[in-house]
Amino acid sequence: MHRGRERTSYIPFLLNQETRSDVIPVRLRFSDTLPQARQPISHRRVCLNNGLVTITHFKVSHGDLISFKENDARTRGEEIRRSFYIDISVGKIIGKFLPVRIWRRTKTEWFRLLTTQRGCRLLLKSGFLQELRSYMQEEDLERTKKFGSAKVCLGSSFAEHNRMKRNLFHFKYFFLWKRRKEEEEGVEEILKVIEENENRKRAISPFVYTNKLYRNSTYCSGSPFTITRKIRIKRIELPTHYSEVNHRTLKAVVSYGPNIGHIPHDIRLKDPNLPLRSGNGRGQNI
Repeated sequence: MHRGRERTSYIPFLLNQETRSDVIPVRLRFSDTLPQARQPISHRRVCLNNGLVTITHFKVSHGDLISFKENDARTRGEEIRRSFYIDISVGKIIGKFLPVRIWRRTKTEWFRLLTTQRGCRLLLKSGFLQELRSYMQEEDLERTKKFGSAKVCLGSSFAEHNRMKRNLFHFKYFFLWKRRKEEEEGVEEILKVIEENENRKRAISPFVYTNKLYRNSTYCSGSPFTITRKIRIKRIELPTHYSEVNHRTLKAVVSYGPNIGHIPHDIRLKDPNLPLRSGNGRGQNI
């Protein structure tokens, strides 16, 4: 465990199923500087490797320990989840089904409502969120029947990331399927009218009417009505670069993606008790 010259510590991430309620996922992207490493959290005074840092462009390296004030970490939790909600739930699902002009007004209105408690309550009563919530509850119930009653607390970074991604992906599929079903019902009504016209023309003309050929052929490229349509669903990817903010220890471990599922079980980190080295020190203890 201590093969190198420096002391190191191992922090297990995926060895046990996460049930902690004291972890907030924080987006970590292009983390060369502290502001970039702490998106969307904004702090002016942070503690880096047990030293207070006031310069916002201070360089961080892989494995550095960043500490936050307890109150700041707690109050920023709602803002983090709110940004996840806007960017993913709203932007990538509802925005796909509304015209661009209408969606711009809707998104601006949702941002405004999310800044107040009353606005949040109004949004929670919206039909879209109620449908999403009921779908997630049904999905959780099915998983409980299959795998037992082990529940994961909200805020557990890895488990919550996978749960949100899974539910949003399936809900988008359900949303598309529902919309396609409504479209198919409309197409079937049109086809019934065409069939009635076809029967009338068949009594007059001995030739076969071409719409029947189109209707029975799945591979005919010239069909005026496409009954079976393949919908290519793009997977919804949550931000996969995270820093973990722990309320009890008030420390966040800087870790890189690209895929949160590929983070190793043990990440070798610098000992926070050691003094800072000169230079960037990137990748020395990893």
